[in-house]
Amino acid sequence: MTRITPVVLIAYVVLILISLFLDPKRRKTTSKGARSMAHMILFSTFKMFVVIGIVLVGAAFYRISVFQVTGLSSFSINWEALGFGIAAAFGFVMIYLLWQWVGSHLFTKKPQTEKAGSGIIDALPKRLLQLIVIFVIISLEAGVLEEIFFRGIMQSDFSHYFTPLAAGIISGVLFGIAHFYQGTSGVAGTSILGIWLGIAYAVTGNLLVPVVGHFFGDLGCMMLGAHHVIHPEIANKDI
Repeated sequence: MTRITPVVLIAYVVLILISLFLDPKRRKTTSKGARSMAHMILFSTFKMFVVIGIVLVGAAFYRISVFQVTGLSSFSINWEALGFGIAAAFGFVMIYLLWQWVGSHLFTKKPQTEKAGSGIIDALPKRLLQLIVIFVIISLEAGVLEEIFFRGIMQSDFSHYFTPLAAGIISGVLFGIAHFYQGTSGVAGTSILGIWLGIAYAVTGNLLVPVVGHFFGDLGCMMLGAHHVIHPEIANKDI
């Protein structure tokens, strides 16, 4: 199988640069509400389309099929994979909660938690139904696009050089580093979650598993923090 590692690494560097210089999540927003949140979601989607697009251009150059280079050839919908995906999501949430507890003792700020009044918190709607819709959209975008790039593309390519588990760990760490805008604790916690999803993909060999795990894991974690958005005075007390 042809390797496209240089293209994958270039795409990853582009991802970092886009996040570093252009990502609206790195700065506080002056406007609030759905329009600002839509801007962040659209930008994140655009960013992932750009890096995946770079890989697809490379695949065309090397004459590799789209399904092969993206890992979609391993995407199979069946009840077993869905079950593994739900189990991965459950583990995702448990790891998140454990990291919240551990991180609260290691860092001055809670890991992966935005202060009330920050840009993302300000942009989220305060009504539960609207909040759930936003959470579903965010989880879907991350669960599909991020998994295609980090697991389907990157981890699959790295598996040419390392064992599947080692490739999952490496891609998981790079996944965490790509979330550098969350701070030190965010990078550490997201790396652990990325490694977990990488292991799930390595063990099952089905891209559906980390996609489902990421989607429901993200959704579950965000729902656990929904009260901080609806009742920001609670979040202020926690800071």
